[in-house]
Amino acid sequence: MSDQTAPTTERTPQELERIRDIILGPQIRLYEQRFQQIGADLERFQQLLGQLEEQLSETDRTNEKKLQTLRRELRQSDEEIRQELRRTNDRLVDEKADRRMLGELFITLGNQLKSGGSLTDLLRDLKLT
Repeated sequence: MSDQTAPTTERTPQELERIRDIILGPQIRLYEQRFQQIGADLERFQQLLGQLEEQLSETDRTNEKKLQTLRRELRQSDEEIRQELRRTNDRLVDEKADRRMLGELFITLGNQLKSGGSLTDLLRDLKLT
């Protein structure tokens, strides 16, 4: 046989590319479509993630402001309660009878009763003391 009649096994790169496109073309196009869809989904998810991060940041700022307001109100309420307790304590101290003075009053009253003194004498003695 001569060289002219023998089948040629060597293919050019263009022929190989054409054969590959014929055999694998639909699958490659399907994969390309899937990759494009995945890329689009990924981009959409990244946008959503960015929006969620913005919302979370805004919520965080809002909550921080509310927390500062609550702390300020708590400090103010605490100070008001402390002032009220001080006023109440001062008022009770002023209104409370001193035990020593009360004891001396009872001793004086007892001495007056023993000696048979009158109520007028007792009041006079109390004014002097």
